[in-house]
Amino acid sequence: MSYRHLTLAASILFGVLCLTLIFLPQIVYWLFEIQGNDLGDFLAKRAGVLFLGLTVLCYCSRKSHTVEVQGLVLLAVGSAMGAMAFLGIFEFIRGTVGAGIFVAVVIEAAIAFLFFAYRRKIHNAGQSTII
Repeated sequence: MSYRHLTLAASILFGVLCLTLIFLPQIVYWLFEIQGNDLGDFLAKRAGVLFLGLTVLCYCSRKSHTVEVQGLVLLAVGSAMGAMAFLGIFEFIRGTVGAGIFVAVVIEAAIAFLFFAYRRKIHNAGQSTII
């Protein structure tokens, strides 16, 4: 998968998640088996706005041929998605969320894996000086 396809797919997924969190947070409550409330709605909308930022970052960088830009985007998004996957597992172990969290965990882990694998590919090719 090319960098362009990877970031385009991620931007579409993040855009859908952005809209869902802002306009239909009840879907997330249902999937994660948690009780919705005003605080949850407020935080879901704010998280949706953060996903808007990831949408724009991935979409606007999709045509970049600059290895440094690609490396930074891959590192930032891969790290965020990896941390989200670990957080989901942690919250499941704590009993905060239901088994539906694993839908998100699998997607987040897959994105993290793909972004880090592509980053390793450009790093091993000697094209990147990013950490």
